[in-house]
Amino acid sequence: MKRQLLLVVSLAALLLFVAVQLYMIRSIWQQKEEIILMRYTNLSREGLSLLLTKKKSNGFEKAMEVTDKFTGYLVSEELPNLSDRSDTLELSALARKEITSIMYKNEMLTDFFRSYIGNAGYDADFKSLIAINSLELLTPEGSLVLTDTAYTAPPKNCVVVNTFREEHNNFIIGYHYLIDLTHLNDMVLKEALFSFVLIIASTIIVFLVFWFTWRNLMEERRLSELKSDFINNMTHELKTPLSTITVAGKTLEKKQIISDPDKVIETAELIGKQSVHLNQLINTILEVSYLERTEFELDRHKVVIDDLMHDIVSSFLTSCNGCAEIEENYKTNGLSISADLVYFTTLINNLLSNAVRYCDKDPVIRISTSADTSSMEIVVADNGIGISRDHLDHIFDKFYRVPHGNIHKIKGLGLGLYYVRRIATAHGGDVSVTSKPGRGTTFRIKIPI
Repeated sequence: MKRQLLLVVSLAALLLFVAVQLYMIRSIWQQKEEIILMRYTNLSREGLSLLLTKKKSNGFEKAMEVTDKFTGYLVSEELPNLSDRSDTLELSALARKEITSIMYKNEMLTDFFRSYIGNAGYDADFKSLIAINSLELLTPEGSLVLTDTAYTAPPKNCVVVNTFREEHNNFIIGYHYLIDLTHLNDMVLKEALFSFVLIIASTIIVFLVFWFTWRNLMEERRLSELKSDFINNMTHELKTPLSTITVAGKTLEKKQIISDPDKVIETAELIGKQSVHLNQLINTILEVSYLERTEFELDRHKVVIDDLMHDIVSSFLTSCNGCAEIEENYKTNGLSISADLVYFTTLINNLLSNAVRYCDKDPVIRISTSADTSSMEIVVADNGIGISRDHLDHIFDKFYRVPHGNIHKIKGLGLGLYYVRRIATAHGGDVSVTSKPGRGTTFRIKIPI
């Protein structure tokens, strides 16, 4: 319950942290946008003021001259032909379109701003926008309003430099001049990149710390459960021979047993077997504890691997009274390796013992060897109960025992496969496993030549 509460609180705090970071990113982005737009507004207006003061020009003189000629043509040639409102609307649209085109082609303000802003050290990659909001044609009879558009807010990426109103021989015009920052997002990203990197890096670090902390917590929990399971298994394993020895000792105290030499010998043999078993358990625990503190000290000898494997299999079958069918297929052709005979024998015996113990039918074990230019491989495959995918990553861990299925009916301390990997790595190799529940398990041991 405490772990679950801790997880919920931690996740909530993590989500809150992410929300704050996203809010900061959004705020920084908006702030940088406002700063950039304000910067270009100030620079453009400073430049326009300089142009008007020193050169007495707004950059549209040539555009106004051409527009005056065009509107003169409209007044003299087109206005007399207007017959109804639809003709007026058509003329208005034509005039607006053509005058806008004339202004774009003939204005010099944009080039001046690009030079002025570029010399100030800022990005001059922008476009200009001209928006006509009012246009009147001047005739001898008076003026004709062709277009009168209410001012609307500029697009998000645009800066309003100035609103102009000019009167010439044939027309009166009002228009807005704007700078369109087409790469505003790129500008914002460039200026805010360092802040964003810090925010993202801090978020990643927090996630990594959370993940490592949670993983360590789960690992501690798993180790705690393994420790508890090991203590329970060890207690059971030690109590069984001790109980047998205690019962056998009390049996020897009985007069009817003492008077029967055969019973005495039988009971003594039972005590001897259980004492050996008890001693093996204690030695296994002590040996693993010793190996945790020190490295393997191998007594290596050159051995022909095929001969060694055959001898190990023969000894195993003899010791278990032919408890399994073992198929041998050796293909190393007399290859020799440097190995510790005792430890290597223990490695293979552990795999063979497991193949027999974890089988719910007549055990069939297939052993094969092969070699390439750099390593030798031993394959031990059985037809046992198999191991589910969830547990394959942990079966070589110390004290680990698969917690489901028939495996709980089998005694053990969870040290056999841990010992197998330790021996394999001590020889410079490694061991891997594949398994399918109900179809058996295959171990592959690779040892360098």
